[in-house]
Parts: sequence; structure tokens; C-alpha cells
Amino acid sequence: MPEKVLELTPLAPLHFGDGRPFALSEGDETHARSLVLPLPHTLANTVRTQVALASGVDFRSAAALRQLHGVPVYGPLLFQNDKPLFPSPLDALFSPERGAPRLQPLRPWKAGKGRTDLPEGLLPLRPQQAVKAGSAPAFWQREDIRHWLNDGRAPGRPSSGREPPEEVRTRVRIDTERGAAAEGMLYSVAYRSYEILDKKDKAYTFRFYTLRARARIEDGIEPQPLGFLGGERRPVHLRALEGLSNNWWDAPEEIRDLFASADAFLKADKLVRLVLATPALFEDGWRPGWLEKSGSGAKHLPRGLSKVKLRLVAAAVGRRQPVSGWSLRENRPKPVRWAVPAGSVYFFEVEDGDPAAVLESWLRPVSDLEQDRKDGFGLALWGVGSYAD
Repeated sequence: MPEKVLELTPLAPLHFGDGRPFALSEGDETHARSLVLPLPHTLANTVRTQVALASGVDFRSAAALRQLHGVPVYGPLLFQNDKPLFPSPLDALFSPERGAPRLQPLRPWKAGKGRTDLPEGLLPLRPQQAVKAGSAPAFWQREDIRHWLNDGRAPGRPSSGREPPEEVRTRVRIDTERGAAAEGMLYSVAYRSYEILDKKDKAYTFRFYTLRARARIEDGIEPQPLGFLGGERRPVHLRALEGLSNNWWDAPEEIRDLFASADAFLKADKLVRLVLATPALFEDGWRPGWLEKSGSGAKHLPRGLSKVKLRLVAAAVGRRQPVSGWSLRENRPKPVRWAVPAGSVYFFEVEDGDPAAVLESWLRPVSDLEQDRKDGFGLALWGVGSYAD
């Protein structure tokens, strides 16, 4: 089946639960927080539902539901005014005065002079220069990410991609017997607003956000346009965009050139660098489980990774992120799984094979399990890195 890029335009502020328990009983959390973006499987299931409605799928058929669950949907990517934004990479130290100095792995012989509590075989990361780190922007624009993946320094201060702002609404629980507010039962819910009117120097600018996903859909099938996404089933509009390259992001030519010659890549003492554009699920927790099988030709690995043998040398990984939800089939909460957050960075040495093979999974998922990849967990941005001098 061909792939299409689908755009989801929120028609109201959206709420995406962050996995924390929420209830209105004493001692429970009374503020429902919201993630900035939906988790990949949340978006994937919305897309599958809209495709199924347009295709006339019988939701009472177990076989049809299994087939629908296997439709690959890669996302979400956040777009602001039709320009893509990507999570801030965690190997960047954001400094208001000096831009974004890079974190680099120490060379093994330098790392051996000190002691760390890192897992065996992993090297510590060192900044290019001493800086006083500040708060990093949540997202970077595409040109800054492209430059960053090319092992270059971000040009001064990275162009900040502003995240959809939070909107908190206070509510009260209603006593059904009295038809009035229940005493002491105030609670609040956070939403993300995807249409903003900014005012600066007496001038107004309109900022709107959309979500995009890449899905495998049969020719002639258009998803049903009105759907629902996230908590409280808030409305979104779906449409298929014409053309893949114009509406997604293919690997830049300059990145392809860096990987073009395996001999030149190895002689330049370069490292392969992986930046996660969406949260990833690995069987070994923070560490990719496919590492041991990379370059072996084994089946069921992420695209391209069976052709090149990689060895992990360093990583900048954020705090684990809970992944859960509600099982309609079993009518109970799903077991919590822990994801590596978007923006996490991995550094690899190439032990065998062609480094260019990793580009086959450019903005495609690199999670361990096939279903997690079909759900869009672990979209990969590939670039080059180097050891600290």
C-alpha cells in the first residue's frame, strides 16, 4: 500500500494525559496535566479509526480489528504555520550567551583517567566549552536541527520553536442528587491551545499548530475528516496531503553525503548519532535491544539496522516517560510501560557494514517491537558526531 501524509488540525484545545492518576477522591491528584503532544499510539489509533470509518470496516469483526491495528502510522510531528518543529536534542547545552554548545563523548583513553558510575562500556559526555546552562527551548526549527545533525554548531542561539501554550480550566464536581456543586470538589484540567494570537509591539501575529503523521493507506481511501483525539474526545480535522517529500522531511542531501562513503566516514573518525523525534520503547529500558543483532542480517529489525553493526559508546537520555491507556477490549487500564523521551541522543561506533544503511530508517521508527514501530514509537533522525578533543 502507498504511504500518505495526514494532517490533523485541532478544532479545540486538546488534552493528553501524562499517565498520572487523576480522581476526585480525597488524597488523589486534582489537577489533570497535559502533555504537549499525544503519544504516538494515541495518534496512530485516531488515524486508524478514521481510515476504518472511511473504509467501512466492521468493528465487530476481530479479524478486521487485528488487520486495522497493524496499519503503520508514523508520528506525530508538530508543525507551526506549516513549518516542522523537532524536540530539542539533549546533547545540546542551551546558553543564552553562547548558543548551544555540544556535548561530545570523551575519547576512551581520556575517559579512562577518571571514574564514573556509567554502565560498562559507556563514555561520559563533555561540553565543547564551559557554559552556564539555561532553560532549553522545547522545540527547534528544521534548519537548526539539520545543521546540528551535520556535526556543526547551532548558529548562535537556535531558533526557538514555541510549543502550544497551556490553558488551565478550573471545574467543579456536580452533586447529582442536589444538582449543585459538590462542596470542596474543585479540580482543574490543562489543555494545549493550537491556535494563538500573539501581540508584540502593537502588531498581531497568528500562530497555528497542526500534527502530521505518515500512514500506509490504500489508494482511493480518504480518512473520515472529522475525528476525535486525546482526553475528552476533542475534535480534530483530518486530511491527506498531496506529495510525501513536500509535506514530510526526507534525509537532507548534505547528511546523505556524509554517509556516502563508508571508508571516508571511518577515516574521519566519525560517530553515528541518533536523535529521537518521538518517544521510543526498548526492551532493555533506555538501551536499544536491537544493538546486539545489528549488522547480523536478522529479520524484524528496524529498517537498515540489519546491514550495519553498531556499538553504543555514549548517550544523553532524558527521564523515562510512562505509556499507558485504557484497554477497551479488557475494560481496564493497560499496564504501564516506560519510554525513552523524544530528544534523547545516542552515539555509535561503526564496527562493520555501510553506515549509510541507517538512513533507511530516517524519520521511521527504531523501537524494538514491530507493533511499537507500527504505532510510531521512536522516529529517528540520523546524523554524525565526533569525540571531544
